[in-house]
Amino acid sequence: MVARSTPQPPGRYSLLGLLAGDSYEAGLSRLAADRYGAPQLRGAVVPHGRMLRDLNVASSAAGGALASATELERVAAAVRPAVVLEQMGAQRIEISGVGDAAFPRFSGGTGGWLAEGEAAPSDNATIDSVTATPHCAAARLGLSRKVRNGAREDIEAAVLRELQQCVAAVLEAGFLVGSGSDDQPLGLINTPGIGTETFAGAVPTLAELVAMVEDYADADGDLAAARWLLNPSDLADLLKAQVDPNGGELIVEYADGAHRICGLPVVTTRHLTEGKHLLLDPSAVALVFFGGAQVVLDEYSNSKAISGAAEVCVFNFADVAVLRPAHIVLGSA
Repeated sequence: MVARSTPQPPGRYSLLGLLAGDSYEAGLSRLAADRYGAPQLRGAVVPHGRMLRDLNVASSAAGGALASATELERVAAAVRPAVVLEQMGAQRIEISGVGDAAFPRFSGGTGGWLAEGEAAPSDNATIDSVTATPHCAAARLGLSRKVRNGAREDIEAAVLRELQQCVAAVLEAGFLVGSGSDDQPLGLINTPGIGTETFAGAVPTLAELVAMVEDYADADGDLAAARWLLNPSDLADLLKAQVDPNGGELIVEYADGAHRICGLPVVTTRHLTEGKHLLLDPSAVALVFFGGAQVVLDEYSNSKAISGAAEVCVFNFADVAVLRPAHIVLGSA
């Protein structure tokens, strides 16, 4: 097991200390679980962004001096990292409680110009809701016996770095391409009501990409907020594509530090299925997390007790809520 050490003073919060059961980290874990809840308790709860904000504004008597925000943020960012949608501008929502969460969704609505004494037209707006359900995203990182026997301060940063990449990969894949079955969330590309365009070939033409922009704009999408999200391989194909086979102008431009298509910035992630091209307003998407991330050290499965190896397991209960489906357009062959 990870060697237990003397609890560090406030400001020295450590993931490995939490896994070892050190009293300081364990106390904050119990506080996070008791105050913010969890759909299922699978391991020790890591303080999340909402708890960090609460600690920063609390008085010392109320727990505000329990830990340095910097140390806590470093661990919290590793077990619940910002995925590509959040980096693009999607909202992260961290809620307490253990059940589903409903978010209002509006569509329609009318207005007009009135003569004196004329009644205002009735509002045809449709108000419904989109429900976020906690799905458990599990990520695992293996630790060899040699690594586990190293000094905690020497391996903590490396473990957090690798764990962050592992957790981000699991969450991104679910939010983008999740099937909605087998305990997966329903990813963006499978969400009913989003706009769609069909390409004639694997590599879209400029006209086909412009059609996606037109669909987005016709749905009253804000072009200033629009972003392309592509698989890196699809971006590479477009970087070689020309507007006109007989000309030299390329479909993809590079301006203001970003690749652009039709003047709109391009973001890439390998977790979007190759061949799927997304154009979206990131604010149309909410990433919903239930309670804090949980961690446990698996020291026994698959003969780990004999080899001395272990796996750090991270659990996040999360879902993706699409608030305005019409502001997401999917193009594919």
